[in-house]
Amino acid sequence: MLGCGSAMTMNWSGLISDFSRDEGARKERSYDFGRMIRRLPKAVAMPQNAEDVAGVVRWATREECRIAIRGGGHSQAGRSLTDHGLVLDMKCLDHAQLLDQDLLRVQGGAQWGKVVDMLSGTRVLPRVLADSGELTVGGTLSAGAVGTTSHRYGMQIGQVEQLEVVTGTGELVRCSSTQNRTLFDAVRGGQGQFGIITEAWIRLRQSGERLRRYELRYRDLDRFADDFEEIVNDDRFDHLRTEIRAHEREIVLQASIEYDTKPRDDRMLGGLRQDEVASIWDTGKVGNAGLFPKWGFSYLNHHPWRDWLLPWEALRPLLAQEWLDPRWLPKRPWSWTGSYVIKTESMDAPLFMYPPGERILSYSILAVLGQNQYEQATELVSRLREVDRTLLEMGGKSYLSGDVGYGPRQWREHYGEMLEQGIRWKREFDPHQVFESGGMPFGNSQKAVER
Repeated sequence: MLGCGSAMTMNWSGLISDFSRDEGARKERSYDFGRMIRRLPKAVAMPQNAEDVAGVVRWATREECRIAIRGGGHSQAGRSLTDHGLVLDMKCLDHAQLLDQDLLRVQGGAQWGKVVDMLSGTRVLPRVLADSGELTVGGTLSAGAVGTTSHRYGMQIGQVEQLEVVTGTGELVRCSSTQNRTLFDAVRGGQGQFGIITEAWIRLRQSGERLRRYELRYRDLDRFADDFEEIVNDDRFDHLRTEIRAHEREIVLQASIEYDTKPRDDRMLGGLRQDEVASIWDTGKVGNAGLFPKWGFSYLNHHPWRDWLLPWEALRPLLAQEWLDPRWLPKRPWSWTGSYVIKTESMDAPLFMYPPGERILSYSILAVLGQNQYEQATELVSRLREVDRTLLEMGGKSYLSGDVGYGPRQWREHYGEMLEQGIRWKREFDPHQVFESGGMPFGNSQKAVER
């Protein structure tokens, strides 16, 4: 296996015979973060730059070899895996450059945690960061990405100035809202089905020097909902995240403010009716404030999870969680159920599906189960599919992170009229279907989709 720092020119015609001998590299990439699915690739490639990526795709097209694109491997439905195909590991494309105080140029394989570290001391940050520093730029832009600042800036895919993409024909293309717009629209939220994001230009925001986080506990759902609506309407905090603790029958609000001059707690919490201020703490690591600790993300464990997007009007039913039996889930800290607020104004990626409204809610159920708990993890996946049906009836949309298990009818309900457009874009940008489908519907024939 060629790794970072290897020769820049690669002989892709000998790829299979060269890489197949590296059993460790293949085995390491036979699982993703969910660790629910195992697929052993025939080969692994680690390109050094965008030209190498394009060369791999052209080689795979000639050899009729499917490619699974892997950044951090932080998928649960096997999207970064392939049986007998080629895993294209993007980890060497990890360079980032601050162009000015408003724009960051960063390669698709860069992990967001390292990007945040690189920006330390600059007083700027990406407008939206997902909640794990081990996610990669190309991965989050292919999915959507929600975070603690989404109540102001929406999804990460709405904060992109331009992209560099390798299409399924091996062509290296720059695209934006004014140049090659259809490709720009296809790859943002396109689940890696139309091209490989090798570089992105991300919009930035000014950040405070420090951050103060308040952790507020509520035991009354209506009281929390009233406070939460007031907080969101006032735009009182810079960061918001809600944890719904079914086992403890309480709701925990994490609300943070960035500052140069220390804020007054009485003003920040004035009028709120929480049962308890559980903690107040300050940090100078502003960029890490919304990231979960790495210990919760071991790739040795099973991680069944699902995410949804719900109408703002679903706030109170969401908090009540009448569909969720706590006995299904491990107790904290081995599970997390929570929500973010998302402003929809800048969400212009047409394949990213969400409910109507000026603001919506995310909802996530995540579990961590040990290596010997595969059967329990599989059972939880089935339970989450039952929850999915309930939330869709409430007007929700699935956020395509976990194992949705959709068939043709469910995909048509999810994408609506955009399904045909996605199929057309697949034919245009990946005509040989070199990118693994990962269960996505765009490679299906029109007849198959309609069944």
